[in-house]
Amino acid sequence: MSMSEDVCESCGAANPQGTQFCRACDTYLGWDTGATTIGGHPAVATVPDTIDTVETAEAVAPASQGETATAVRTAPADARAPEVHAVTTEVTLVPEQPGTVTARVSNRSSVVDGVVVEAEETPDWLEVSLAPLRLMPGDEGTLDVGLRIRDGALVPAQRLTVHLHVCSESAPDQRVPVAVTVTVAPYGPPATLDVQPRLLRLTDEARARFAVRIDNRRANFPQSFELSGADPEGVVRFGFVPRVVQVPAGQLVEVRGHFMAPAPAPGQDATRQLTVTAANDGGEFTATFTLVQHTSPEPEVVPVGVSLSTRELRVTNAVAADFEVHVDNRGGREAVELALGGRDPARALVITLAPQRLLVPAGQVAVARGHVQLTEVVPRGRTVVRPFSVVAGDGVTEHEAPGSLEVTMTPSPITTAELHVTPRHLTRADTRHGTFAVAVDNTAGQGPLAVRLGAVDSHGTARVTFTPPVVTAPPGGVGQARMTVDAPLPQGGESVTRELEVSADDGEGRLLAQAAFTQTSSDRRPLLRTLLVLGGAAFVLLGSLLPWNLLTSADGLTIVGTAPLAALGDVADISPDEGTHLVAAAARVLLAVLAVAMAFGVTGKGSLTRKTALLVVLLSVAYVIAAITVRGAVLTLSLGLLLVWAGAVAGYIGGVLARPA
Repeated sequence: MSMSEDVCESCGAANPQGTQFCRACDTYLGWDTGATTIGGHPAVATVPDTIDTVETAEAVAPASQGETATAVRTAPADARAPEVHAVTTEVTLVPEQPGTVTARVSNRSSVVDGVVVEAEETPDWLEVSLAPLRLMPGDEGTLDVGLRIRDGALVPAQRLTVHLHVCSESAPDQRVPVAVTVTVAPYGPPATLDVQPRLLRLTDEARARFAVRIDNRRANFPQSFELSGADPEGVVRFGFVPRVVQVPAGQLVEVRGHFMAPAPAPGQDATRQLTVTAANDGGEFTATFTLVQHTSPEPEVVPVGVSLSTRELRVTNAVAADFEVHVDNRGGREAVELALGGRDPARALVITLAPQRLLVPAGQVAVARGHVQLTEVVPRGRTVVRPFSVVAGDGVTEHEAPGSLEVTMTPSPITTAELHVTPRHLTRADTRHGTFAVAVDNTAGQGPLAVRLGAVDSHGTARVTFTPPVVTAPPGGVGQARMTVDAPLPQGGESVTRELEVSADDGEGRLLAQAAFTQTSSDRRPLLRTLLVLGGAAFVLLGSLLPWNLLTSADGLTIVGTAPLAALGDVADISPDEGTHLVAAAARVLLAVLAVAMAFGVTGKGSLTRKTALLVVLLSVAYVIAAITVRGAVLTLSLGLLLVWAGAVAGYIGGVLARPA
């Protein structure tokens, strides 16, 4: 951009220098010189942060054409539009000073007619008024249209075109357009200047910041200023961000300012009146504030000081510690060179310093490294304190810094540890194994504890294993292990309790804990007895129902070949074979009854079961013997007979198991 052009901030168009309104958007650009120019040229200014804003009206009128609000009426046949000759087409407006647009109007119709003026959409801040005008046929009159800014509206300086339509009352649809250029002139007081804070106090400082507020809330046009500062002595340097600032219309902006002022002599005060100036071609505006400075007096000369960074050294389970030696020469005016050494009244410490000679510049603090070690042995559970000091000398004067070393040897962790076994009493049934949780509690210990676990069984028959066998418990922590006991089972129906003594040994001490392991063995005799008795009864009952057809006579006659009920018939006339069948049927019935009795014997102590088992054997054997001796049968074992005898044997064994041990 050349210096001969003004750039519009609204649309960016370039305009010749001195243009009041932008040729592209009619935005106000300012006069040749005044509140918006500096040195006769438009300022390249920055708009800073806005603190407060007054609501302003629209800058330009809407471009679109709206419909008029006049109702459409039917014009008479001889109605004609008036003839309009604009006298004035430009008007300048400021608040409370309306403008007037004048035009000569002729009535070309044959009737008495009034003149109506309608305006297209106008800004809200613009009011349009019309003086009544009625004309006789062929007469000519002056039409005055008033334009004014609505009360209370802050309208930015601008220029816009307002389109008026002149028509007669009798022919409202026949309009004559009149374009009027409306200029809103710049108005409002000059901007005001204020500085915050009004009073600044600085102690041992030369720089400070402040805020400059420029108030343009009562003007309808932007104002540009170049900021500067001054003091009566001309020794204070000022700076502003930004230095050239533009304040938009209706806004209050704030600019950051800073300065650097020479500090007064040590121990002295200085008061300066500072002035901030905002200038443009329209004039200068100033604001003042007061600066009060104070400089602390120079510190007194202080001799070299020697101190230890940690005066009281404390170590636990150790015999040495490191420290720092601080040699303070901040109060000195020249460098000093000192020789460093250590003193031990008890002759129980070894003190090492590096470096042994230390050069300390004026106004600084130098640091040397130190190491102290105790040479005597401290028993466990004891604390020993040994004083010492570091001496810094320049050959004439010595400076001494006292200190002490405290060595604490904590007791053995085994003395404060505890051994716990969980559960305290473990009961297991029908198993050889039991598992316990072992905890080595070192929460009260200050060092790690490593122990080997062991256990002793009161019966001497159990095998005890630990996983892991060695447990390490950290300081303040707990070590865990699992203990597994493998012991022989007691006899059925019995129980045995083994007392376990668990130990944890670290070589210096021993921890003990007690636990108990109880084993029980189930007595399976009742179940076996029940199974044998009921199974034997079932076998006897099943054997009594099956045929005994393998027991035959010498001539091949089947002695028992049918079910027991097949032998029933006319008892009065019984053949030998039929008698045999009746005997066999009776024997089967008796066996069934004995089987039921055997089953009922399971509820007793076995006597009934044993007796019925013997009766089953006796009855079945007697039947076989009788068949062999009386009928001459040949003994051939059958499944039914074998089941009867097997059931009797099982029932008898069950009865024996039912007897008290």
